[in-house]
Amino acid sequence: MVHTELLPAPWEEILRKAWDITDDADVRWLVARLGPQSFKTMTEPVRRTNPAAAWLPRTFIRCTHDPRSDSPLESAAQIARAPGSGWRYRELATGHDAMVTAPRELADLLLEVV
Repeated sequence: MVHTELLPAPWEEILRKAWDITDDADVRWLVARLGPQSFKTMTEPVRRTNPAAAWLPRTFIRCTHDPRSDSPLESAAQIARAPGSGWRYRELATGHDAMVTAPRELADLLLEVV
């Protein structure tokens, strides 16, 4: 027996409602490429084992078009924005999939951090 209440919403619904993808062609392109993601990516911290990694520059790019008022990414953004956090903070006026909705702007930010 399948417990549908445990299954995620259809990708198209997630893209449109949670990730603010409005273009039909973008939705179709993304749906063809999306798949399940391990929940552990949200619960297990990243650990660096090489001490040299502490000296690498870090940049937090916050995509600000998030239809959720209680976005879990906002608390991470607050940490990255804090003085002395060690993060360079940047914003993009787009949704979760900036590589689809604002590819040039994202590329410009990525080139800035290299």
